[in-house]
Amino acid sequence: MTTHTLPADFATSRSTLRLHKPSPLINSSARWWINGFPAIIVIWTAEEWARLTDRPIDAQECPNGVWCALRME
Repeated sequence: MTTHTLPADFATSRSTLRLHKPSPLINSSARWWINGFPAIIVIWTAEEWARLTDRPIDAQECPNGVWCALRME
């Protein structure tokens, strides 16, 4: 069994506990790597797409009725 030790300043460097609440953009996306670069595909349902006021011009409609856009980070 491997044991891990924490750095000496761990307790003081982590003085604030924060919860990560993903934004709706992150909730409706998938992330992975393409050729070593982080990528994200954002997905909207047809209803979400209809409600968008600022639609990305490079988004594509998929045969199953959702809209998606690829982003390289």
